[in-house]
Amino acid sequence: MQPAPAPISRWANIAIVKNAPSPKKAAAFIEYLLSTEGQEILLDPKIRRLPVNPMTYAKAPAGFPNPFKDKSIGAAVKFDLKLSKGRYNVINSLFDVMITYRLDNLRAATKAIQAAEAKAKGNAATMKLIAQAKALVAKVPITAAKASEKAFNGIFKKKRKKATTKVTGRQAEFEQAWDTEIKANYAKAEALANKAASM
Repeated sequence: MQPAPAPISRWANIAIVKNAPSPKKAAAFIEYLLSTEGQEILLDPKIRRLPVNPMTYAKAPAGFPNPFKDKSIGAAVKFDLKLSKGRYNVINSLFDVMITYRLDNLRAATKAIQAAEAKAKGNAATMKLIAQAKALVAKVPITAAKASEKAFNGIFKKKRKKATTKVTGRQAEFEQAWDTEIKANYAKAEALANKAASM
């Protein structure tokens, strides 16, 4: 599912979950997100979230919604409940396959990319490899249109509470195929990033 650039910014929630494995790190992340630098990152076109600091909007691009000046912002920022409900099951499965049960692989690839970026120093060949690695990490195995198909979404009926929970039938087939593809993508991304770092 290749996400299209969001035409409108929106709110997002953040919190420290109960019994979090690293509550101090989570708190530090929230503190960073609320900092001047963290709030400005939300203006990035790839993120497009509404900062909670009114001062941040002075650096917002033209046309960026400002809820502190436009009280009708709720009319412009719409959450498509029907679309969300229609994709709910398949998105849960994708999240589990790409993140929940492949977190170590994702972390390894991301760490390698960050290390390569720290050494890149603007080298064009290095940056090209890093871009390829990032694209592999971000790649989703199905399109948004496919995820929206009612019949396809209906395949994904079982939400796994843990990695050992077994799914069957076509859901299992799709999840296994995705897992194979995603594991290979993360491994290739890590290899590309390591190559970039060594250049």
